[in-house]
Amino acid sequence: MLYLRPLIIWSVIGTGISSIAVQLVTIREFLTQFHGNEITISIVLFSWLLLTGVGSLAAKASKGFSLTSYSLLAGLIALWPLPQIILIRELREIVFIHGVAPGFYHVFLYISLLIAPYCFSVGFVLPYAQKTAIARGYTFSSGELYVTDSAGDIVGGILFSLVLVYWVKPFKTLAITSGLLILVVFLLFLSHRKYGLFVFMVILSSFFVLFSINARFEIGTLFKQYGSIVRYLESPYGRIVITKEGTQHTFWESGTPFYSEVDIIHTEEKVHYPLSQLKNIQKVLLVSGGLGETLREISKYKPKSVDYVELDPYLTRVAKELGFIKESPCLRVVNSDGRLFIKNATGPYSAIIVDLPDPDTFQLNRFYTSEFFSSCRNILTPNGILSFSLTYSPNYQSELEKKKLSIIYNTARQYFKNVLVLPGSEAYFLCRSGPLSKDIPVMLAAKGIKTSYISGFYYGNVTAERIEAIEKSVSLKTLINTDFEPRAMKVIFQQWFVKHGTSPKFFLLGILIFTGLYLAFMKKEEYILFSTGLANMGTEMLVVFTFQLIFGYIYLKIGAIVTAFLLGLLPGALAGNLSSTKKWYDLILSDLMLLCLLLAFFAWATFSARALHPFYFLAYGFVFSFFCGYQFPAATRIIGEERSPAAGCLAADLTGAALGTLVTGTVLIPLFGIQWAVIFLILVKISSNIILLYTKRRGAYL
Repeated sequence: MLYLRPLIIWSVIGTGISSIAVQLVTIREFLTQFHGNEITISIVLFSWLLLTGVGSLAAKASKGFSLTSYSLLAGLIALWPLPQIILIRELREIVFIHGVAPGFYHVFLYISLLIAPYCFSVGFVLPYAQKTAIARGYTFSSGELYVTDSAGDIVGGILFSLVLVYWVKPFKTLAITSGLLILVVFLLFLSHRKYGLFVFMVILSSFFVLFSINARFEIGTLFKQYGSIVRYLESPYGRIVITKEGTQHTFWESGTPFYSEVDIIHTEEKVHYPLSQLKNIQKVLLVSGGLGETLREISKYKPKSVDYVELDPYLTRVAKELGFIKESPCLRVVNSDGRLFIKNATGPYSAIIVDLPDPDTFQLNRFYTSEFFSSCRNILTPNGILSFSLTYSPNYQSELEKKKLSIIYNTARQYFKNVLVLPGSEAYFLCRSGPLSKDIPVMLAAKGIKTSYISGFYYGNVTAERIEAIEKSVSLKTLINTDFEPRAMKVIFQQWFVKHGTSPKFFLLGILIFTGLYLAFMKKEEYILFSTGLANMGTEMLVVFTFQLIFGYIYLKIGAIVTAFLLGLLPGALAGNLSSTKKWYDLILSDLMLLCLLLAFFAWATFSARALHPFYFLAYGFVFSFFCGYQFPAATRIIGEERSPAAGCLAADLTGAALGTLVTGTVLIPLFGIQWAVIFLILVKISSNIILLYTKRRGAYL
């Protein structure tokens, strides 16, 4: 069967295409199930990579290499993604209480258990494919396996990020990206005359396709989370669901309520608290939150123009179709990142109203930093006002809540002479160089503006005692919040753990013990790949977060960064395969290049941090991953194919990548900033260089 080797190669490519797409779809699903911050993303990626690495380790111990078993395993990998996504959607409301946000350990366990079967299978099947081919007399080196898998990953990443995410919903995405692998499995069964299994696979695949392309079935899997669905959209920026209960419509964005028709309190507070302070209003800038009554409340002040900036064009389009955004000659709807819009706007604006959630992600933190407040002041009139809000408890502020308010207060005070915090349904910050008044109803009455909530209930909620309490809670000694040192994010993460009475210390201690035991039994060459996998994923997260800080969440370009890191692996692995030497300098030269690239990133982030052209970020990702890809075939060649290094090396690479994702994405970047994350990666690469130099001195590879 001369055609068996090409079929195995194509099955590895099909696995790569499918697994990358399934990984990205799974991340988006969990972001809609739990709060979509860096912790959730890091947990998914960490669990995914670690479990895949465990699967590769298990393959290292396997003995029998049956072509039938391999074909069945490949078929499972092709068809299991659909049940996996259905389980993620259905079990959330069964395992957890509806409306209650679970804690860190519950989220971690839930994610790990649901993705374990798929991840373990993917990690197991790659080295198993190589051993199956070799057992039948075909040549298939570890370097060739790495190249083949990388090619599939690249195709899957490009297909999802640049095509499918814009045009196809998740279930259809799974059907499309599993198509090649399903076809190859058919041919594998036919090639060794397993006609019964072939028919069985055809039947299962038919059900897989029928359920995947059935739009009503897909919407039905969302019912438990959302209820009665009026409209369901998948945009590049997240999931948009509009539900209706009685006469009330609710807009959901990535699992979080974005707007509700009955939320008149928040609508009036965010509009009238700042605008009532102004005498003449010419131009108003609204950053998010423009659905429903918001624009109507702003129109009571008769501004000459209103710029409403919303990131997601899918959201504003459906809101217009359903009548939640009314067309007006003075209204301009701009679909752009609010931070970028403000940076490039000419103004001047009489008021800037920012209606965004708390800064618990890098994307949101950018709207509460020193750099952002500076940009706002530059486009405001001399007596213009900036308004935003933070969640808080009106009757009792914990120390962490006081710290959060203090950080943002001190950051805003750098650029505005007066900062007033009003204790409404949220803590509303009014920032202005001119005077500010706390008596909102009096100013509204003077302007002849009628309100439903503020006129009758303001004095009962915004009491002198609450105002005094919130003023006393603000400490002027707290440090400020910046793009590269997100101190507000650190406090919010701490709040999340305190809320559930947990601490990440035990989790991190467990990871540290596991890593130590794993490293103790690892070959030197495997440690190099472990450190490189750690550095590669850590650097990828650094580049994505840094790019996001500078340019905002522009999905095409963020997707391009991820793709650039994938693209670099393939030519790097090909170059590593071309080398025929076993000497130490193959690894040490590439390791030194990785160290130099990290030092260059640290120098830029520390001493410059200016906005570079997006091309530099893409080029950096490509070059960094090139040297990472180069090391895999070099390391396996040194170990020797006779020792079957693929499984151990893949496990080391994936486990290192998992640890790099966790440490940089969950701990270092959110809690300590970009620079400390780079320092950690530099130290890791210094350790691998020391090991290589020590081994070279002993003449191990000479």
